[in-house]
Amino acid sequence: YPAMFIPQVARKLIEVFSSKHDTVCDIFCGSGTTLVESSLLNRNSIGIELNPLAILIAKVKTTSIDPQTLTNNLKTIISTHNNIKNAAPPKFTNIDFWFSDPVIKDLAKLKQTILNISEENIRNFFSVCFSEVARIVYFTRHKEFKLFRDKGKLEKSFKPDVLGEFIKICENNILGMKEYINIVTGK
Repeated sequence: YPAMFIPQVARKLIEVFSSKHDTVCDIFCGSGTTLVESSLLNRNSIGIELNPLAILIAKVKTTSIDPQTLTNNLKTIISTHNNIKNAAPPKFTNIDFWFSDPVIKDLAKLKQTILNISEENIRNFFSVCFSEVARIVYFTRHKEFKLFRDKGKLEKSFKPDVLGEFIKICENNILGMKEYINIVTGK
């Protein structure tokens, strides 16, 4: 998510201008950094945001989900993904300009698998991981606000491992969830 707020600034402001059990309101909450820091500092929080992706990220970052449940769901996603032969790719203008055909097919299988998860919070967690994978495997240069195709990624040698990237991101985010829960619960 662009223009992320570093946690140290949010943390310091929350510590200086609020007390435990106060409510912190972030009227431009973006991806939820202030909401997470409020939770970690034993404050209640309210976030307001217009961007649907930012809202999803903030919701996922502030919703505790048992890490073992996430790990079990990841295993199910992997096995289901590997068993899907074909999935309907999304239809949007210039999809083949931004993604290679094999990547489009792999992302479609992964998205179909995630959308079949019945529990909303778990589906949201893996949807955020999916969005990060899509960003990694498309033909753009990273760390730039404006979209430009990366000439190196247009070479035939660029063959990203969609499922492998997804697994790495999920495992990292599950670890982050575990750390978040441990801090919030004091365990």
